[in-house]
Amino acid sequence: MKRIAVVVALGLLSGCSLQPSSTARHGEALFGEVLKQPLLADSVLRDGDHLSYQAQIASAKTATTPDIAQIRASCTTPGANLLFVESPGTLAANGQPERFTVMRDLTAAVVVNLQQNPSFIEACARTPRPDWRVVSGATDGRWLLIDRASLKTTGDQLQFWGAFDEPLILINKLKKMPYAQQRMRLQASCSRQSYRTLATFGLTPSNVVTFGKTETAPQDQPFSTADTDIQALLKAACAPSAALEQLPVAASRTKVPQTVTPPAIPAQVLDAITALGLPSANKSLHHLVMRTDFGAGKLQSELFIEPDANSAQLRVREVGKYSTTQEVMFRGLFNLNYQAESKRDGLAISHASNVEQLSFTGDWKQMPVGATLGFSLKELNRNTAEEDRVLPRTDSCVIKRELPASKINGDLSGSAKELSCTSTGAKFITISTVVYLQDYGYFFTSKSDLANLLKTSMTLLKAE
Repeated sequence: MKRIAVVVALGLLSGCSLQPSSTARHGEALFGEVLKQPLLADSVLRDGDHLSYQAQIASAKTATTPDIAQIRASCTTPGANLLFVESPGTLAANGQPERFTVMRDLTAAVVVNLQQNPSFIEACARTPRPDWRVVSGATDGRWLLIDRASLKTTGDQLQFWGAFDEPLILINKLKKMPYAQQRMRLQASCSRQSYRTLATFGLTPSNVVTFGKTETAPQDQPFSTADTDIQALLKAACAPSAALEQLPVAASRTKVPQTVTPPAIPAQVLDAITALGLPSANKSLHHLVMRTDFGAGKLQSELFIEPDANSAQLRVREVGKYSTTQEVMFRGLFNLNYQAESKRDGLAISHASNVEQLSFTGDWKQMPVGATLGFSLKELNRNTAEEDRVLPRTDSCVIKRELPASKINGDLSGSAKELSCTSTGAKFITISTVVYLQDYGYFFTSKSDLANLLKTSMTLLKAE
């Protein structure tokens, strides 16, 4: 196997507009070597006229474990795409192989190597177009699929592709990659009721592989140890061919990214707020325009406020340059629940959180200057890219002084009280200055210092 420093070449080509043309040509030559490598047999997937496959390439970091390149190419027209390169011999901080996501169309001069690659030519000739059938699944749920065309028997061993077809676009939480279908290359002995997993891949709705691997040392396991869905696929594969032929053909489905939503605010949380005996606001705030200065720059956002019919708290829609959030808040001081959508490294991520436990200390009704107020909560924090977490928070606020609300914004009336708050979370301590606008029953945070890592100041530009 020729030693190919593909990751180094990718690093050079990422800035190819600034590099000499000879560097770009050298990088393309290395990619051409990738397309000469034999295909890993258990990695070959076919969708229409396209093959997705993996090839081993020598690692620039370790001589013992090759890197793996994921490639998608056409069997009928010149064209290939290098999707990603992983280094199984070099693990990242999360325990996963180091990865370079490429998504690069390779040039015609490079693709010639693939058209002359005997392994690729044979795979195109021997890999039939798939015939996906639905083994089971509700219309709006996960479908269990089996590819009839992939069934291949050698002795008492049966190999085939099965799939879990999801109704939504999900995120693999280890790989941080989107997928809508997971395909498994399985080998089974129907007579001995044993099986092994040869390969697993995640694919987008357009059948682009985003993660996956072939097993280097697969082990036989009894059917009975497999999860229910795998058992269903094994049972279908071992059924007479006539039974498979009767299964419905799998149709394509329109899929959108998964979203998470917060549940209703628990009664015990609302009871804790009611027990404070806070008076109703004399005036209402409906629209705030706020500028946040975080040192490196400034951002402006708008808050649209209305009563929440279910909880009698404040429902706030915050619209910023990069995101929109929906929150139910305790008088602007903290979220009772929260929902937002964001993008991180190209991933569409849905977020939701909700307070599950809440308690207060101090005289929140009178708020005398010099007094200390406090609250503690536990919040369930969820998003579609990470595992769920329960985050604790404890705040202690000292009431420093009373001042006119017009000092915060000229459109505000009545008095205000300034609080100095210390918030202790799971990892960090935040020091903030909070102003309680008494006539409006609303807490406005004017300054925040997150563990000396991020200092922000907020200015209320408009209040109506």
